[in-house]
Amino acid sequence: MKDYSSKTLKGRNLAWLVATLVLDVLVLLVIAFNTAIDELTPTKVAVIRASLTTLLPIPALILSSLISSDHKAILVFWRRQHPLPGARAFSVHAPADPRIDLDKLKKNVGEFPSVEREQNSKWYGLYKQVDSDPSVVDSHKNYLLFRDIAAMSLLLVPVLPLVMYLSGVDSTRMLVSAAWFLGQYLIAGFAARTTGIRFVQNVLAVHASRKVAGSRPATRKPASAQAPVNN
Repeated sequence: MKDYSSKTLKGRNLAWLVATLVLDVLVLLVIAFNTAIDELTPTKVAVIRASLTTLLPIPALILSSLISSDHKAILVFWRRQHPLPGARAFSVHAPADPRIDLDKLKKNVGEFPSVEREQNSKWYGLYKQVDSDPSVVDSHKNYLLFRDIAAMSLLLVPVLPLVMYLSGVDSTRMLVSAAWFLGQYLIAGFAARTTGIRFVQNVLAVHASRKVAGSRPATRKPASAQAPVNN
């Protein structure tokens, strides 16, 4: 049975994180360290890429691990309370997806919670039942990738200018470098937001299209079994 856990998917994304850092290093060589573009011949670029691909996996892992998953979600969705997209799975994201028949979804999974924390908990339970579905795996993988790139980019916005200042780089190049990483954060953050919402919707779309084994809609207890009401 294939493993589609977040840890495994993040491991599969490592090559893309390293590729992003390689691109960033090449950009910094041009912007910050005045390397002429015509000096970056295909041979030199290939050597730099090969060297960095060997050296960067550990820094990439460290950068992507410095911020917790919840804080990464805050950076992507710009919400302090319940930032994960699953917290609005039934109230916002399901109604916004034309693929999802809300009546069929409710029939298959039970009543929709309204409290954000409960929405996320219920959605997560539904996700675990369909975590090997191709559409779910693909959107989950993309969400984790863009989320980690966004977090990594934002970390580098203040860190690299500081390193460059200590290295004697002038303020103009420091600002341009900071702007590069800020722009990269905004683009990756928007992509993470889009793929994160799609991830949530894909899970619900699967449950709306068929009754998943192990998914039990909530049933109302008979009157005799309900807790007594204090008068």
